[in-house]
Amino acid sequence: MTSRVVKIVVNDEKDPHFEYANKVRDFLRKNGYEPEVLKNSEIADVGENFGEALFCAVLGGDGTVLRVAHYAAIHDVPMVGINLGNLGFLTDVDKEHGLAALEKIIAGNYSSEKRIMLEAEFGTSKIVLLPERLALNEVHIGIMGNLLDYSVYVNEQRIASIRADGIIISTPTGSTAYNLSAGGPILMPGGQMVAVTPVCPHSLSARPWVIGTSDTVRVVAKQSSQVFIDGDLRGKIPPGESVLIKNSPHHATIMRTTHVNVYATLRKKKLL
Repeated sequence: MTSRVVKIVVNDEKDPHFEYANKVRDFLRKNGYEPEVLKNSEIADVGENFGEALFCAVLGGDGTVLRVAHYAAIHDVPMVGINLGNLGFLTDVDKEHGLAALEKIIAGNYSSEKRIMLEAEFGTSKIVLLPERLALNEVHIGIMGNLLDYSVYVNEQRIASIRADGIIISTPTGSTAYNLSAGGPILMPGGQMVAVTPVCPHSLSARPWVIGTSDTVRVVAKQSSQVFIDGDLRGKIPPGESVLIKNSPHHATIMRTTHVNVYATLRKKKLL
């Protein structure tokens, strides 16, 4: 790849004066790259320009990586996360080791993880662009605190009718997020599987289940419901309408300069 452009996306709440972002910019510039610093809130406005980037350095936490992933994945731009907050699953190193990690990437001493993403299709009064329909973590259909009726179909075959606060369809990446809090299973990051988890179901017999990435999930809401993707509200569906969730052809590419032990991370976050 001949491009020397590197996008630096910074969570300006964690680096409000861009002190760390400027260090990363200056380091990359000294090494012959063309860095561009962006606020994470600007991603939606400049996402179409991601295609010119060699890679993207994400300065923040897992939430910032999630937001960037929706746009980077479409252009197949790899991301390296430098953590400015708490322990994360998607970031590679803490900021104290950020420049050393970038030095390894420049030298080619890194590995790449391909993370599956989901794509949601649903009718709404506004146009929902592809980046806003991609999920690295999960698609959640529901209204917080409201017990509603849902029918869940896998490969267009009805699997269950569930009364619950919502339905979560989660990737392996998202299995340790909202899915886990709702009682769903932990899936290994590289797995080719998807978890379907009812949120606070009315019946004890409504349990989570795991399907393959080649399967499709359709959730029909019998009452008006909302569609959340990676924690953000993306639209509302009227009674009787459905959301189709399928494996996306786009992947999030996570760059690693360190060995990540998933089980050790789970223990540190007290999830095991």
